[in-house]
Amino acid sequence: MLSRHPRLLTPGPLALAPEVKASMQIDLGSRDLAFRQVTRDIRRAIQDLAQAGPDYTTVLMQGSGTFAIEAVLSTLVKDSDKVLVCANGVYGETAAKILRRHALRHTVLACPIDTPVSVEDAEAMLAADPAITHLYVVHCETTSGILNPLDALLDLARRRGVTSIVDSMSAFGAVQVDARRQPFDVLISSGNKCLEAPPGIAFAILRRALLTPQNAVPRTYTLDLFGQWRSFEETGEWRTTPPTHVAQALRAGLFELQRETVAGRHARYATIRDRLLAGMRPMGFEPILPPKLQSPICVAFRNDAVVPDATIFADYYQHLRAARLLIYARFHEASRSFRIGCIGQIEPQWVDELVEATRGFVLARRQLGGGAGAPQRRAAAPELRP
Repeated sequence: MLSRHPRLLTPGPLALAPEVKASMQIDLGSRDLAFRQVTRDIRRAIQDLAQAGPDYTTVLMQGSGTFAIEAVLSTLVKDSDKVLVCANGVYGETAAKILRRHALRHTVLACPIDTPVSVEDAEAMLAADPAITHLYVVHCETTSGILNPLDALLDLARRRGVTSIVDSMSAFGAVQVDARRQPFDVLISSGNKCLEAPPGIAFAILRRALLTPQNAVPRTYTLDLFGQWRSFEETGEWRTTPPTHVAQALRAGLFELQRETVAGRHARYATIRDRLLAGMRPMGFEPILPPKLQSPICVAFRNDAVVPDATIFADYYQHLRAARLLIYARFHEASRSFRIGCIGQIEPQWVDELVEATRGFVLARRQLGGGAGAPQRRAAAPELRP
């Protein structure tokens, strides 16, 4: 049985600060004045964090980050539009899947997961296809932990006159975003990443000019971003029942981030990343990214000798799990890598415990002659959304 207090080293959900968890002990009515104040505080804090002025607004959505992505794409992309999706990992591909599901026109610039999105290739595709109206990019692609060249891509979108949509799910709160210096049209993120809140609320920061009856064409009721925004603006309330306890935790997480600062949080995560790399490398676990591309969000490790495939990874995962250590429970077949998160309230000791547990697994594999007679097979734990 898993301990009640596992060590979470995943790129979301995260280990939370005691203050954030304690904030969920209060019961509030979803349409009460007190909860409306919670909602106002969250929207204001998120917008301030992005340095977004009065020409922007923030719309909260119930659900994980993917809910907000689909809300944006299914509300703000018209049938006559066409989206260029820059994809160098699972989450760029997810946006393309959502667009296909809604039969919305799009094209994909596919890049290897260990390579930043090519600004030159994106520019060539925009120049070759004047029908493209939107540019979609993942800020930090969690498949590898790579940071894409956001400033250059936003500059490209402005020069070409297309609407920019940024998935900053895993970066916002730990990587500086400044709408004054790098103006975007839409930025999407979630509370359960670098804002260090529990899952349940995602959001979009977007230009108010996009939220008009002419621009907004909601295709679902639940994910109607325009309707949600109008409800916030007109009544201060969510259209349907919000996760009231999660909202209070998100507000607490935002207040904690204001105290720590984005730069401080980035530095704390980078320290965890560097400690993790220093401990894993001597055992042959190498990140799939070079140092200049490695964000402090998560590290994708590869070790063909010790963890060559998904079956052995399942053994490794269960070995760590027995030690109360939870990493992301999915092996990426194409790159033969697995991910360990560096975000949240990770204590340095946890990294040391993970390194020691990994060392034990490596020794056991060597004694058993690699794959032959490897530890008993057990089912992997359910996937967590990074």
